[in-house]
Amino acid sequence: MNSTQPKKLGVLGLSLISINSILGLRNIAYASTIGPSAIFFWIVAALLYFIPLGLIVAELSTTYPNQGGMGVWVKKAFGEKASFLVSWFFWIANFTYYPSLLLTTTVALSYGFNKPKLADNPIETAIISCIIFWLVTILTLRGTKMSGKLASIGAPLGVLVPAIIIFGFGFYSMIKGEPSATHFTTQSMMPNHLSLDTIMFLSTLMFGFSGAEMLGTIAGNVKNPQKTFPKAIFITSIIIAAVYMLATVAFQYIISITPDQTATALYLFADKVTSKFGLGFSLSQVLGICFVLAFLSSLSFLILNPSVMISESAQGILPEKLLQKNKDGMPSKLVVGQAIVVTLILMLSALVPSVSSALNMLVLMSTLAFFIPYVFLISAYIKLRMSDKDVNRPFKIKYNGLAYFIASIGMVAVVGTIVLTLIPGKNTTLLEYAPMVIGPILFGVIGLLFYNRSQKNKQSMQYKKVS
Repeated sequence: MNSTQPKKLGVLGLSLISINSILGLRNIAYASTIGPSAIFFWIVAALLYFIPLGLIVAELSTTYPNQGGMGVWVKKAFGEKASFLVSWFFWIANFTYYPSLLLTTTVALSYGFNKPKLADNPIETAIISCIIFWLVTILTLRGTKMSGKLASIGAPLGVLVPAIIIFGFGFYSMIKGEPSATHFTTQSMMPNHLSLDTIMFLSTLMFGFSGAEMLGTIAGNVKNPQKTFPKAIFITSIIIAAVYMLATVAFQYIISITPDQTATALYLFADKVTSKFGLGFSLSQVLGICFVLAFLSSLSFLILNPSVMISESAQGILPEKLLQKNKDGMPSKLVVGQAIVVTLILMLSALVPSVSSALNMLVLMSTLAFFIPYVFLISAYIKLRMSDKDVNRPFKIKYNGLAYFIASIGMVAVVGTIVLTLIPGKNTTLLEYAPMVIGPILFGVIGLLFYNRSQKNKQSMQYKKVS
């Protein structure tokens, strides 16, 4: 009988999935656009957002290790409506996040096949991104086991290898005394002035730390979650924070970039290294292949878990046919439905003049939609900490006062990010800004309509039974 049960994830497996899903070396490119002070902002982002959220998720995941994660926690704290809305927003947030990840994947693919000019063509990039997404979607329908297999390949090759390359050449240049492309001093590493742009930049870095909350959606597939979750989150936190900060220093030592180069920045870095050290091969091609593996493996996990969450929270709200699961227990129609929406968004993003502009727009859209569920998550943590006092908490923040203080820091960071994201940047066009605001509002209204319709149907059925 045990032979038919799916193999569960241990500390190493969960850590690999966590690192590969959260850590994005492309975030180093965003960070490097602001110069040496990016190090300061990485530390602030970790203290204000990543550490508080990581502790909250660790406690909730081990206290309520049910399949469904954030949706389950919010339902226990605030009921069905709040649970549905948080799962709905979390699900639709990925509609803009997937395209940004896919565009990055296609750019990586273009360098992996030594066709860098492809990254300058928004339409061709969008078409290839659609093909990639559908292929990964089909693989993802086979369930958590497939996501784990892809992560076991993608995390070492797609994250650690590129990180070692960036660290190696960056710090080797420092040791050799090579001139730095960026002027590092104590003064330059601190923000000289806090403008609206620099504060908004902090919001983008906080988004780079997002993803820990999704681990709760696979709690049912984790071996001994009470011990595995805290260990995996602790390991993940140290590795991700260290990689982000050290890689940003190494990256900026080699090359200085501007915001309009974010889509290709890592490959410009690789080309600079290839030329500087006279390598007999194209380092950008190596990085391209590594990043394709990383993005594809993390994409499988990211496709799966929001759909699992919404399928658990939307029982009796969304049409039953839409929530039907396949033989592997996956909500296949939901997964295919999101693939259709993502395809439409990708094709619309091709109307933006450049791939970098489209990528920047999609990241901002994702930031806004993603952070709305975090308000529910932190609120649910505070509520459950107050109301569910007798439950066993294998991992917990020891003192209530400290727990509420940490939760408050996370809440300020999340709400501040939402507000800042709504403020348009200097060079933001109406074509880029309108979808960022209208999209979440439109999908939010659709979600409420689905919920209200389900409540009316329930009342109607109850009335018929009584009569």
